[in-house]
Amino acid sequence: MQRRLFLSCASAALIWAGGAFAADLQERIVAQLRGQGFSEIRVSRTLLGRTRIVAHGNGVEREIIFNPRTGEILRDLWDDEDDDDEDDAELFDPRDSHAPGGSGGGRGGPNEDDEDEDEDEDEDEDEDEDG
Repeated sequence: MQRRLFLSCASAALIWAGGAFAADLQERIVAQLRGQGFSEIRVSRTLLGRTRIVAHGNGVEREIIFNPRTGEILRDLWDDEDDDDEDDAELFDPRDSHAPGGSGGGRGGPNEDDEDEDEDEDEDEDEDEDG
């Protein structure tokens, strides 16, 4: 009988401690966001039971999603609020010298001549003739 009472109390304590851990982590994240200048902060739950914190401030929207059981931060997404979002979905094309962050010095496409390949082919032909 005492063993059952002990196990039920221990289980309740663990469940309560897990909830306290999640609440403590949530409070710490919100406090850090306020310290970083975010004024409007909303806390909600996702369909999978994770905690979502959306904060606005200094022209930035920040979304943080974490697992309340483990404390693992699953997403920390920053987005400029004044951005027109036109360039958010832009893919990087290594052949485009005007691409953001691209230097244009990358390797050419499939129709580009490659001097190294020609030299390698010549060496192979020479070996066949000698051998």
